[in-house]
Parts: sequence; structure tokens; C-alpha cells
Amino acid sequence: MTYCTKQDLINAFGEEELIQLTDRSFSAEINEVVLNNAIQKAEVEVDLWIAGSYSLPLASVPPALMYIACDLTRYFLSPDIEAEHPTTLRYREAKKSLQAIARGETSLSPTTNRVDLVQVAPGRNDFSDRSSW
Repeated sequence: MTYCTKQDLINAFGEEELIQLTDRSFSAEINEVVLNNAIQKAEVEVDLWIAGSYSLPLASVPPALMYIACDLTRYFLSPDIEAEHPTTLRYREAKKSLQAIARGETSLSPTTNRVDLVQVAPGRNDFSDRSSW
């Protein structure tokens, strides 16, 4: 599933930045192959994190997931950047968000197909009929 598009990335970071990040032949244009490879890497990363909590493919892409995918894609397009570069920091925040989604601490939206999980806690019996006590 495509979580972000070329247009989403242009809206988020600007066409000039995408040209700088993708143009390997100095044609002053966005290299679609380079861009699509980075988008695909972001999709794989998102799927790895949310597959345990949501039925894939999602019916629609929640805006929060689109922003996360944009940040991941931008990071994958940025070779050799420093650890404190804003792109790296945004990548780390995107990963933290994906981890929170995977742990069930954050939901994508009320309309996504969340997989129902059963949690078991020792010492609890939530299925007994306590009215007879």
C-alpha cells in the first residue's frame, strides 16, 4: 500500500528539495525511480511495524501515517546525514510513532481495521459471573 505519494512529499518538503535529493544525473528534475525506491522502503518499514496491530492493506491511509511515511521517505533519500540533522531527528520521531502504534499505545484512527488483541493479566478473572458472590 502506498502511504505517501510524490505530491505528498512535494507538499511536505517542496519540489526543489526533492530534486536535490533524487537527481543523480543533474537533470534538474525529480528522479522518479530514486523517489519510488525510497517510498517503497518507507512502505515496507511501516508495514513491518503496523502489521501486528492492523489488517493490511488499510482501507485508507490515515493522515498521521502519511506524515510518518513522508519523514521515512525523506530520510531514505538523504545519504550520509549527521545524527543531529533535522531529517534524522524526524526519522527517529517517526520510528517512535510506529513503535507506539505497534505496542497499542497509539491508534491510527477510529476507522482503521485494528486487529483485536486479548490481554491476559495474572490474578484476574474477567469472565466469571460475579453476581453470585
